[in-house]
Amino acid sequence: MKVYSVKVLLESIVIPNQDGGKTFEETIRLIKATSKDEIEQKVRDYFVDETYENALGGQTTWRFVTILDIFVLVDDFEEDIDFKEVYSRFLPFEGAITASEVIELYSLDK
Repeated sequence: MKVYSVKVLLESIVIPNQDGGKTFEETIRLIKATSKDEIEQKVRDYFVDETYENALGGQTTWRFVTILDIFVLVDDFEEDIDFKEVYSRFLPFEGAITASEVIELYSLDK
């Protein structure tokens, strides 16, 4: 089984969205898998929609958008490393924007 670095894009959906802004999260996780197909299934199973009440009394849902990159690592790890976060950044925007526009704007798929 190989260890992969997997870059994922998540989207925050806020209801009601009073300021019209949008936030995305780019995160890199380590995943052990035998193939890229297995990675895709593991990611979809792991990143299910997560909804919670936000500070304004509305609801915030974090939703999986896409896998941006998959990279096989040379190192081998003995312990359980599935979905250990290596890197994360939030990408807040003042106005409405789509995931495709964010990917293009920040070259997230490169």
